[in-house]
Amino acid sequence: MYTVILDQRFQEVDKVKVLTTLPIAVKFQPDPKRTKLIANLSPDTPWGDRKRTAQRLGYMRCQEALPELLSALPADPFWMVRYAIVQAVVMIGNPEAIPTLQDVALNDSFQVVRSYAAKAIELLLQK
Repeated sequence: MYTVILDQRFQEVDKVKVLTTLPIAVKFQPDPKRTKLIANLSPDTPWGDRKRTAQRLGYMRCQEALPELLSALPADPFWMVRYAIVQAVVMIGNPEAIPTLQDVALNDSFQVVRSYAAKAIELLLQK
């Protein structure tokens, strides 16, 4: 979400005063829906909700959720949530995630998550 700040002035054109409006600044504001959604990655949230939250953030390509996704990735106790987080990170497409994905590819306790993290690194390097 953002707010556009406008500059309005009267200018004289052919001896007629005309109101002109030009955008001079854009102020970005956090989206409360996204903020609430990101909060659902908390370990206090049921695992199914965390999984759906990760999927939704990935579909939204939510860059602002990347730090929370990356911190939740190695810590979440459920492999399905970790898998969904890796999918979300790939959809977001930010190469800053590669070091965390490398750690997951080497150390995750579940083979499917390790494999997909390795594939995610390949996909992010292609972007």
